[in-house]
Amino acid sequence: MVTDLGTRTDVTESGSGPPVLLVHGQPGLAEDWNAVVELARRDHRVIVPDRPGYGAASGEPTSMAENARMLAELMIERDAVPATVVGHSYGGGIALLLAAQRPDLVTGLVLVGSVGPASGLGAIDHLLANRVVGEAMSAAGLIILGRILPRLRPAARMVPGLPGEWLSAVLPDGRYAAVTDGRTGSEMSLLRAFVREQRAMLEEISTVEEQAARISVPTVVVAGSWDVVVPPSTASWLASNIDRAELVIVDHAGHFIPRDRPDVVVEALSRVEDTGPPGEAAYR
Repeated sequence: MVTDLGTRTDVTESGSGPPVLLVHGQPGLAEDWNAVVELARRDHRVIVPDRPGYGAASGEPTSMAENARMLAELMIERDAVPATVVGHSYGGGIALLLAAQRPDLVTGLVLVGSVGPASGLGAIDHLLANRVVGEAMSAAGLIILGRILPRLRPAARMVPGLPGEWLSAVLPDGRYAAVTDGRTGSEMSLLRAFVREQRAMLEEISTVEEQAARISVPTVVVAGSWDVVVPPSTASWLASNIDRAELVIVDHAGHFIPRDRPDVVVEALSRVEDTGPPGEAAYR
């Protein structure tokens, strides 16, 4: 198991200013944050790792809690504490655990399309984690995610009106093909990482739910109104159960907010740093 993230080549860093740690989802890569990095690095020191099991990262995939522990080590080793931590999807659960376990290292939290309570997980999540059919379903899902759906997105942009806008928002793009090709090692390695994390999520989601009440730093919870991966109700739950949390609903956005609305993520980062009063906002 890899514990020394701070000296590995799977961590990219750019910019200067207050440190920000960006935590990608499942499956995912550090480059999922590229559009956010371009904006945030103008006045922040932005640190973006590939998590174990993905991208250039060495080591075996591990639990959400162990991811949080290793990221805490990374922040300390790079002298990047305290920092604002931004997590997307599965990475949001990791970011939440990090903030709950090591509040001394975290000044603020931004959760984007983040997992939350167990009630936010659907039947597909449970099937993907199933020890009988989960691996086969996950293999098929990764092929669809990486090779089929991205090819549909360019055509979706040609569909007029709201249907085309919706399809463009909910479909993954070609970047996700990188998660399922040779750049991340063998497809079996990726499958092992995805399945391991899916099972870890089912095992640890109750802990994520419980730890939400322990978050003591300013928090902004961001969700797309068209998110079909993590329901917006999960974001509402997180904002209601985290003290000092603000809920931001991004109108006409899906799960891929770091891709489609990086400005909203950076604005949420600013709101956390400003520690404004909690409330609710909608970005259009």
